[in-house]
Amino acid sequence: MENRKLFIFDLDGTVLNDEKQIPLETKEAIKELSESYEVAIATGRNRSMAKEVIEELGISNYIVCNGAAAYSKDEIIYTNYLNKEDMIKLVEVADCHEHQLVYETIDDLKRRNEIPNKRMESGMDFVGFDVPEYERDYHENHSLVQCLFFITEEEMAIYNDKFPHFRFVRWYKEGVDVLPANGSKFLTIEILANHLGVNLNNVIAFGDGMNDIEMIKHVGMGIAMGNAEKEVKDVANMVTESNENNGISNALRKLNYIK
Repeated sequence: MENRKLFIFDLDGTVLNDEKQIPLETKEAIKELSESYEVAIATGRNRSMAKEVIEELGISNYIVCNGAAAYSKDEIIYTNYLNKEDMIKLVEVADCHEHQLVYETIDDLKRRNEIPNKRMESGMDFVGFDVPEYERDYHENHSLVQCLFFITEEEMAIYNDKFPHFRFVRWYKEGVDVLPANGSKFLTIEILANHLGVNLNNVIAFGDGMNDIEMIKHVGMGIAMGNAEKEVKDVANMVTESNENNGISNALRKLNYIK
């Protein structure tokens, strides 16, 4: 356990370039790395949104929905669902203020609002996906692991401290993830690392966004991409080049993990 290492990679802004593609050098670096070490992704996407990238990288360890579910060797080892009572309350308050949201299960997305507003359209475009299908009361009959909630920082005041079972993590200027209060990428990384027999001090994580801060700060070595938010760089052990400039492969070579 002491000598084994686990490498964690965020997707958007980290593994993926700005066109939502995996650069060839990044793909080859991760493939070479996986021949000697455990490799996993940890993404805010759900499994269906991450599926194509997972398959292209040939990775069988992955954390999706910002830590709400973890898979090892393609088998689920952990799930953390949103509190149903708080979800019902959130929907009621959101409707009152005309704030739109997208429901997420591990493998599906549905929008609550019949006519998507500009925020939802631009937010989904930002992550490279179409606006999900409409199903207003999807949350009543499905176990949700996350929501995409399209509100500004100023509008957060309406929701702060009113939902004890939720945490809100911003990923876009007009969008936050609604997550279980007791969940995060980092906490699920701990679970995955333990499952794989890797000491947390031997976990190396790459990320760029606000939802990566906790994992970058608390793993053995946190590496921020050159395009990362300032808050991420501030807690990182190392800052590499950007997702557009081979940041992953360059860092792995500097640290002598690949040739």
